[in-house]
Amino acid sequence: MYLELFPDYPPHDVESHLRTGLKKKTQATFLAKHSGRSIGFVTASIRSDYVEGAKSSPVGYLEAIYVRAEFRRSGVAKKLYAHAEWWVHEKGCTEIGSDTWNWNLNAQEFHLKLGFRKEDVLVHYIKTIATL
Repeated sequence: MYLELFPDYPPHDVESHLRTGLKKKTQATFLAKHSGRSIGFVTASIRSDYVEGAKSSPVGYLEAIYVRAEFRRSGVAKKLYAHAEWWVHEKGCTEIGSDTWNWNLNAQEFHLKLGFRKEDVLVHYIKTIATL
């Protein structure tokens, strides 16, 4: 499902990222299942580095959330998120952050429905430097 959420990432990199995450005590992934089939997941973490707009530290972070298309708009993502929020609260966090791409209007709408507020918009740049 991670590859469905992040189709532009090489499968090897995704697998490596998942294996590393499973070893961390500051990260957790929870699955939603229907009839024995995985239909969604949420990954949450605890971040001690700077999180945009946070007034406390550490801060919970919604790293990824995904529900297969045929199960969307049925409350699965809200339940997954609620579990992630519970987990970060149990870890002592009083805030939770998240991010999404500027073009992903569905994800932005989902965040707002969960009670998140938009904190900032960041534009990234890159330039190739000519060889001298």
